[in-house]
Amino acid sequence: MAKWYELQGGENDVVISTKVAIARNVKGYNFTNKLSVDEKYEIADKTDAILDKKLPGKFATTPMNEVGRDLQISLAEQSLVSPEFVSYAEGRTLVTSEDQSLSIMICEEDHLKIQALLPGLELEKAYELSNTLDNLLDEDLEFAFDKKLGYLTQCPTNIGTAMRASVTLQLPALSMRGQIPRLSSMVSKLGLVLTGAYGEADNPVGSLFQLSNQVTLGISEQAAIENLKSISLSVIEQERALRKDLMNSLKFQDVLWRSYGTLKNARVISFGEFMEAMAIVKIGAFTGEINVPTEKLNELIFSMQPATLNVAFGQSLDRGIRDAKRAEAIRKVFE
Repeated sequence: MAKWYELQGGENDVVISTKVAIARNVKGYNFTNKLSVDEKYEIADKTDAILDKKLPGKFATTPMNEVGRDLQISLAEQSLVSPEFVSYAEGRTLVTSEDQSLSIMICEEDHLKIQALLPGLELEKAYELSNTLDNLLDEDLEFAFDKKLGYLTQCPTNIGTAMRASVTLQLPALSMRGQIPRLSSMVSKLGLVLTGAYGEADNPVGSLFQLSNQVTLGISEQAAIENLKSISLSVIEQERALRKDLMNSLKFQDVLWRSYGTLKNARVISFGEFMEAMAIVKIGAFTGEINVPTEKLNELIFSMQPATLNVAFGQSLDRGIRDAKRAEAIRKVFE
């Protein structure tokens, strides 16, 4: 079965992915930082038993201490887990659906982090998937909840809905025009935060940014989703307008075709170089100047990452060999 990032989602010329993550803690247990390793696995076993009974064959359970380092890092590269989750494997367990669009990190910061991850702008669908799984598990696990505070979490800033929704956007035109600081200031006034997906917020690799909700207390999940979607659509509109404007510049057209030539012909290419060239080519693909499927470019963001390439080839490749394998795979997309 295809992975989630190999599929096509809405507004995918700008939006790479949508994630809705719900943090939950099981009533009767201490927070994760006070649990023994045995208690952590006990929560994992209970979760696994419920899923096996109610959704037989739909999920796979993987203790992190049984997974090699390359695969651990690859899971983080694919946004399935946080870097923190794989920084220490003992007592931590990952549960995933076959296409990995639904997953549960067990005993990261909280007992459970239920995640729905989809390509493109799919906030309503991602919320529905994560919320349905949340309700199903709550029937048997009984999550810690306070009538005034909402769902109780280890970090006080997450109490309330304990839901974090985010979209990953590729914004090369806004970045080239120096509009990111203005955009970041604007969204912060509307209860959202804009951060760099890979690297610092002012200059992330490949112009990839994550836009997410800040407020979890005093607002419903539905209101948070609607607010994030509305602002995301506004950002998409701004990015598209600037992409069209850039195509009127001969200087930019030269940069575009040089970037295209790099991706089409390179024999060795680093992940960073690929991301920078791909972000530029994305503009040409959107305007119809370059004929390459947007969903294939988006897929490469995940499949061309270092540890994920190592996993694909079944070994930890030397950096030079890996860069050559990456270039070969990219050239095939541009044939």
